[in-house]
Amino acid sequence: MPKVIHFEIPAEEPERAVEFYRKVFGWKIDKWAGEFDYWLVEAGEEDEPGINGAIKPKEFGSMISDVISIDSYDEFARKIEAEGGQMLTEKMTIPDMGYTGSFQDTEGNVMGIIEVTLLFIIRTFPASLEKVWEAWTDPETIKKWWGPRGYTAPVVKNDFRVGGSSLYSMRSPEGQDIWSTGVYKDIVPRERIVSTDSFADAEGNVVPASYYGMSGDWPLELMVTVIFQEEDGKTRLTLQHTGFPDNENKTLAEAGWNESLDKLAEYLAKV
Repeated sequence: MPKVIHFEIPAEEPERAVEFYRKVFGWKIDKWAGEFDYWLVEAGEEDEPGINGAIKPKEFGSMISDVISIDSYDEFARKIEAEGGQMLTEKMTIPDMGYTGSFQDTEGNVMGIIEVTLLFIIRTFPASLEKVWEAWTDPETIKKWWGPRGYTAPVVKNDFRVGGSSLYSMRSPEGQDIWSTGVYKDIVPRERIVSTDSFADAEGNVVPASYYGMSGDWPLELMVTVIFQEEDGKTRLTLQHTGFPDNENKTLAEAGWNESLDKLAEYLAKV
């Protein structure tokens, strides 16, 4: 069900507002590295109730607003108009995040909607950083956990260096092989891996998503960033996967990633 996931505070002088909320409430606030001025607010720890938000210049809107997460921007924009509301903006793309816009409800209140296409997962494994790093980078170990439940990984080739490429095969329970390839853009040992992600054929040539019957306007290249952090003998893994054409395809990929990470956790518990 759609729910409020984000707030936005407009500011005449955003830097001044940032300092105010930092000093008064202790919020963690960092400037977004995107295409326009926007400061992301972390208003509490992950396990605390409540939502996070942002501080924005008043030129983007002068009213405090809440943002509702929805499955499909186009579908809910139609619903809003059909039920007497009014869309106030065109559909706007937030790079690597999704699609957003503002609307006015029947009572004159201004709110936002967002279709999130960013895949973001955090897992903590009860294993050392060394073991998790090896499990993520060693081809023979990757074969033990790569792919959703019921899938195997018969082929894993990994030229693990900046500029090197990977070629993985997932085999479905029905015997269909799905190939993917990527190029490593950044590697900081035991800390960070950044790579492209593309559908491929068995020879490693990039193919469109439609090659495997996927719907949606997919780009030929997505991006995957994986962060590794050691915490009291455990390893916190943060995965960010961007470039999905819509929330539906992101959600399907998220389910697959979570099943793969479950298999990784089971493997790590045995070694």
